[in-house]
Order: sequence, then structure tokens, then C-alpha cells
Amino acid sequence: MLLFLLRSITSLMNQRKQNDSDFKLPETICILHSWLNRCRNARDSHYKRAEKLFELSNFLGYVLIYSTVFVTVFSFVSHNSASTLFGINKQHVVVLVGCIAAVISGIVTQARFGERAEMHRSSGARYANLARDIEELQIKINAGLIPDDALSIQVSLIIKEWNNLSEDSLLTPHNKTHSKYTLHILIALFFITMFFFVAI
Repeated sequence: MLLFLLRSITSLMNQRKQNDSDFKLPETICILHSWLNRCRNARDSHYKRAEKLFELSNFLGYVLIYSTVFVTVFSFVSHNSASTLFGINKQHVVVLVGCIAAVISGIVTQARFGERAEMHRSSGARYANLARDIEELQIKINAGLIPDDALSIQVSLIIKEWNNLSEDSLLTPHNKTHSKYTLHILIALFFITMFFFVAI
């Protein structure tokens, strides 16, 4: 009787372990699939943000260089005080371009678009590496090449890497909000106008 009881307890424990392992692996696969999608979304968001910031950095850099050269060249040229168009003479144009150059210089210095673009590109590359690690783990699970104890270690390493990456990454915008860009543009136009009227 005691032997029968021990055998039934042992068979129940084995069955429970088997059932637990049956449920653990599909849950792990679902979680890894969710992580992979989130990693890909983060990677794509960082790469898109890096491209936009890099294009903005190039555009403002060229505008700053051309406007600075324009002001430098034409500040030594003598200008007629006669009005040319709507009461605006050449001196007004030089002053206006100088004001634009000063404001753009401040924007480029403060916003650091190029540096932020590089940081986003680096974060995107790290998320891409993490996504490849998850894909490799999924392939090993599907092929049955990884035991359960090694699986938990690999998952822990992925979590640790993701935590480190989340602490270092810059924020990427979730929604396209134009309100803050409108505010920045209005502030820039205000200072350009103020510099222009003070300089005339």
C-alpha cells in the first residue's frame, strides 16, 4: 500500500513537472515574440529620429554658413540709402540676414541636432543587436538546441541588456505634435524681428 502511494505521488509530480514545462515554453515563446516586436519598433523609431535630426542639422548648418558668408561679404560693400522695393534697401537685407544667422547659430548650439542624431543612431544599432539576440534565441528554442536551465540564463541576459539600453536611450516622440515646433518657430521669428528693428 505504501509502495503504491509513493508511486502515485511520484507519477503525479512527474506529470506536474511535465505540464509545467509544457506551459513554460509556449509562454516564453510568446514573451520573446512580444519583446522582438518592441525591439524592432524601438530600433525603427530611433533610426527614423536619427535621419530627421541629421537632415535638420545639415539644413541649418548650410543656412548658417551661407548667411554668415553673405553678411561677411556684403557688410564691406557700400550701400545706397535709396529705397529699392517697398522701402527696403540693401542694408536692410544685410541686417535681416545677419539677424537670421545669429538666431540659427543659437538654435544649432542649443539643440545639438547632429549630436542627438548620432546618439539615436547608436541606440537604434543597440536595439538592432538586441533584436538579433532574441531572434537567435527563438531559432535555438525552435530547433531544440537549448536546455531549460540555459534558456533562463539567456532570458536574464536579454532583460539585463534591455534595462541598460533603456537607461541610456534618448526619448523618441510617440505622436506628431506640431505645437512645440510652432512655439519654437514663433520665438525665433520674434528674436529675428527684434534684432532687425534694433539694428536698423
